[in-house]
Amino acid sequence: MKKLYYVRHGLSQANVDNVWTGQSETELTKEGIKQASARGRDMNKNAIKVDLIISSPLSRALHTARLIAKEIGYPENKIEINPLFVERNYGIFENTPVEDFFSEHTIKDMDQMEGAESMEDLHERAKKALIYLNTIEHDNILVVSHGTFGRALRRAVNKEPHTHEYNYESVRLANAELAELI
Repeated sequence: MKKLYYVRHGLSQANVDNVWTGQSETELTKEGIKQASARGRDMNKNAIKVDLIISSPLSRALHTARLIAKEIGYPENKIEINPLFVERNYGIFENTPVEDFFSEHTIKDMDQMEGAESMEDLHERAKKALIYLNTIEHDNILVVSHGTFGRALRRAVNKEPHTHEYNYESVRLANAELAELI
């Protein structure tokens, strides 16, 4: 694999509502649709070649992947949908306001919440995803997925442990942002 590109899905309704979405479904907003299409146009303009698009099965990511594919001339029916790339499960806090969680907890408390995927488990899944990506013969892969999973995949690429402390703003992936991970 020569290049690994990563795009977080476009702005979703849950992003606008500021609720934990995790593995729950939420649609792209009109702005999110515009962001995803613009990302594809930018990739075309900057001659970013993509041999394979892999997407999370969640609709906000898959919709983003399809919009990008359309803009770059990639066949939508060739998008690989892979559950390894789904977002972190936030357990009992899914579909609840983010501010409700942070009024009594810190992000490190999420690991202890009922039904939540631990950061360690998320990191192990990201490492499995990276191993999978390294088995693919294509030279230029685009993964379309989610913010928290993207940070975990970045840690896996950089061989950092799940406990690695970082400045959130320096590693945050904005909606429809393109990052080159490898």
